[in-house]
Amino acid sequence: MGLVASLLSLLLLVVAGCSSGGSKSPVATAVADIVPTATVPTAKVAAEPTSLPAETSVPDPTATTAPVATSVPAPTATTAPVVPEKPTATAEPTATAEPTATAEPTETPEPTETPEPTATPGPTATPEPLTNVYDKYGFKVELDQDATFATAHLRINGWTETVADEAQGLMTFDYNGANVVMFWQPQNGDTPQETVDLTYQLQQLGNPGQTYAPLSNGALTIDGGDGRFVGFLTSDVSGGNASGGLIGAWTCADSETQISLTATGSDSTALQIRFDRLTSGFSCAS
Repeated sequence: MGLVASLLSLLLLVVAGCSSGGSKSPVATAVADIVPTATVPTAKVAAEPTSLPAETSVPDPTATTAPVATSVPAPTATTAPVVPEKPTATAEPTATAEPTATAEPTETPEPTETPEPTATPGPTATPEPLTNVYDKYGFKVELDQDATFATAHLRINGWTETVADEAQGLMTFDYNGANVVMFWQPQNGDTPQETVDLTYQLQQLGNPGQTYAPLSNGALTIDGGDGRFVGFLTSDVSGGNASGGLIGAWTCADSETQISLTATGSDSTALQIRFDRLTSGFSCAS
């Protein structure tokens, strides 16, 4: 290190000489010749700053600078997280009560009509007792003196209508062993013979289990008018239970009513007598 410092001093002198004379001094040359050229590290001289830095006040290390109180922001109140409430159990729907049936308004009873005073009936007319003569519906039927309609099981019904009247009707009764059926209806242009034939067919239709055979027929006179008759015999399929019958028909000219009379019975003699008595005792209303 001493050698280096000596060399540096010498160099400075050389430089100073060069700068003053403008040429190398012989000493310098001699030195150069003596001292071998050695590589001397060039000292890096820091360039002086153009201007000195401003004096920086060095803080006193002993003085403890109180730290500036930094305004610490107050902690923002953190909103506590809302804890969701436990889901409320959904209430089951309450069964809707069925509407109570509204009682229908009671009907106001209608005022009861005050019944009119019942008229006191007068004495009931006593029906005329049935005798051996039946005089009604525009004609008259007469029985023997020892017979009466009161005990003859007399029945009166309608023939073409529900109830008998002067235009039509049906009469049945028993007459001393003979069963009698008599009906009347408007003539409508029918002859007595046509009415006899119609009655005979009705007898057959009314007794399908019986066999019918005609016996005789002829003319007769009833209350001055012309009529017709026919006799017949009936029996069952085997030919037993034989009985007979007579049918007569005539017209009441004034009322234009056609009459048909049938008498049946098992005693042919009694049957003939009863038939004759009925046809002779019959009369049309005048």
